[in-house]
Amino acid sequence: KQWYQRRVAITAGINVVVDGCPYSLKIFDPESELEPEELEHLLVCEQPDAVILMYDIGQISSFQEVGEKYKQIRAVLPKIKLVLVGNKVDLRVRNHQGLPLVTEEEGREEGSRLRMRYFVETSGINLRNVDELVDEAVRVASPAMSEINFRLRGKRKQCSVM
Repeated sequence: KQWYQRRVAITAGINVVVDGCPYSLKIFDPESELEPEELEHLLVCEQPDAVILMYDIGQISSFQEVGEKYKQIRAVLPKIKLVLVGNKVDLRVRNHQGLPLVTEEEGREEGSRLRMRYFVETSGINLRNVDELVDEAVRVASPAMSEINFRLRGKRKQCSVM
């Protein structure tokens, strides 16, 4: 439990309305350097409705780790819904040093290969596609709760995204 308190933070606890339905969204941001056992423990404890697998388009190694993280997550939660996100897309405009960047096409192909439910590129600096990501993550997570959503129309639903 010590590593859990030290290495995992709830980065957002927000209320959102998606497609006319209110949701209470918890977003956990585990350190990317979690050991496989730590990631497994986190997934088992939190039981998220969906997982956002994010890589940095400016770090090829980050993109190359997507497949391994995918396998680790699927080993613990084989039916979990996954969303793939290429972050820091603003680097395409600010890349003055000509660093190699992961292309949007490469991200889409990896998402398709891994059968991700959704792919998007985002930027935390200019907030590009951040709202779209939140909405789509909720949509991806919520079909499992569609019967509940129908019966509880107007009440806030819980949705946990990691």
